Amino acid sequence: MRSVRNEYPISLVLLIGAVVLQSTILNRIRIVNIIPDLSLIILVYISYRKGSMTGQVTGFISGLIEDILSISPLGLSTFIKTLIGYLYGLIEGNIFVDPLLMPIILVASATLLKALIMGALSILFPIPQITLLFFIHSLWISILYNSLLAPFIFAILNLLKAFKPREKGLQ
Repeated sequence: MRSVRNEYPISLVLLIGAVVLQSTILNRIRIVNIIPDLSLIILVYISYRKGSMTGQVTGFISGLIEDILSISPLGLSTFIKTLIGYLYGLIEGNIFVDPLLMPIILVASATLLKALIMGALSILFPIPQITLLFFIHSLWISILYNSLLAPFIFAILNLLKAFKPREKGLQ
């Protein structure tokens, strides 16, 4: 059994900080009314590095905090971030992460997956924040915005000791 002593606290501090940052400061720095989803980018990184259990736990908590700080229905971001954390944690160690291309691909696909899950949920439950306009215009700007930031955020997170890849024989 691997030690989670360093995984959860550092991951949660980063994700909670990202949620608060995007809810306050980044809310003032918008491009066509879109802000980057820092918590999604960090969640994809953490899930890929630390696996599905860490990804879904940190995704759940960051999604819950995002739901509390936003006007979205309670549980919407929690469900989406938990699912994304789990799915991206499944690829832990299975693909090579090129420092430039893979962060862009991982985050672009996560942003698209988030939008598809929101779209499916809006069909099942009437969510007024999700409209067809989001999928036509805002989604592509959001994918571009998140994808351009991903290599920089991945590079910064690679500097943290807690996210260094662990040795296969050590647990």
